[in-house]
Amino acid sequence: MTDVLYEHPLNEKVRTFLRVEHLYRQVQSHAAMQHAAQQQAFFTSFFALLDVMERNDVRPDLLKDIERCEQALVTWSKHPSVSNDALQQMLQKAVRLQSELNRSGKLCSQFKEDSFLTPLRQRYAMPGGACSFDVPQLHYWCHLPAEQRQFQLNKWLEHLELAMQSIDFVLTFLRERGQFQSMEAENGFYQSTTDQFELLRLKYDSSLGVYPTVSGNKYRFAIRFMQLCDASGRFASEKTIPFALACC
Repeated sequence: MTDVLYEHPLNEKVRTFLRVEHLYRQVQSHAAMQHAAQQQAFFTSFFALLDVMERNDVRPDLLKDIERCEQALVTWSKHPSVSNDALQQMLQKAVRLQSELNRSGKLCSQFKEDSFLTPLRQRYAMPGGACSFDVPQLHYWCHLPAEQRQFQLNKWLEHLELAMQSIDFVLTFLRERGQFQSMEAENGFYQSTTDQFELLRLKYDSSLGVYPTVSGNKYRFAIRFMQLCDASGRFASEKTIPFALACC
């Protein structure tokens, strides 16, 4: 049995955090730049990540969420069954991230002044705009020695480090807040109230041949399991689907 894990955000803030996390993983996966296709994929993911970060000023939300996490950790520290060493490490990280975020200003603003990246971003926004005749400077850069390219790439990624550490801290805390419980979707459908949760996490067996679609907000949600279909694209499953659900 192979479990599929599906996550669905219940507010725009968490939706943005998940998008940033998703794009950053793509950036990391292509950071080796071992061949031309990987180089192109890196910049495509990198510029998409910067666009999301610039359209959504995540710094105020991160400060609020990390402060809320810190308050919860302080409360948990009074519980006798909690590992004090692990908790103290998380508390120290929360305090450090808050301090660095307070000093940072708007995250990723450094890239707006990068004379190499700015014209590339404009070209990457156009379909097929990253051909060598459109961006000869990138074509040249990709043929520099690997050590020189990796040094520059590491400098770019360093500017993302604070944002990514903060988002990872908040999402990890959020995910660990929910415990998976066994559920059943009769006729492929399940609904419930959320008690102002922010994230739904679903696990189900891939052999069931379905995938979930979720609609909802912080007060209520509905899950409909769908099946793929060559004729109509998809249709609602009428099977009873066992799955595990964590509300975070």
